[in-house]
Amino acid sequence: MKRTQSTMPTPQPLTDLRKRVPEAKKLIADLLTGLLGPVELDYDFYREWNGCWKVRVTVRGKTAGTLDFTLLSTPSGGMLAMPRPLPERWRTQTGITANDGTIWTLDDAGNLIPFTGSHPS
Repeated sequence: MKRTQSTMPTPQPLTDLRKRVPEAKKLIADLLTGLLGPVELDYDFYREWNGCWKVRVTVRGKTAGTLDFTLLSTPSGGMLAMPRPLPERWRTQTGITANDGTIWTLDDAGNLIPFTGSHPS
């Protein structure tokens, strides 16, 4: 696992999506419903050149648009769906919750770090 400055392991790109598509859909639906309210979602899963899985999600409802997510595996084996780009309010105020209960964000340099509830530096 990649380590941050504090030597804490960080999530790594998810390269094996077999049997985990329903888990990814639920994770993204729960995240967006919690942040935006009730929404309808369409999912388009695809692989990046480096083998990492991404998902393009089309949102319909009161809020509409398209979001891309990078799928990551947390140090405990959970899944993190990190929006790319990460909206600033989510980055600094809420973080993104993985399905193992850990919460992650990006620091000002774009590094993945645990969310502490305060503005990341």
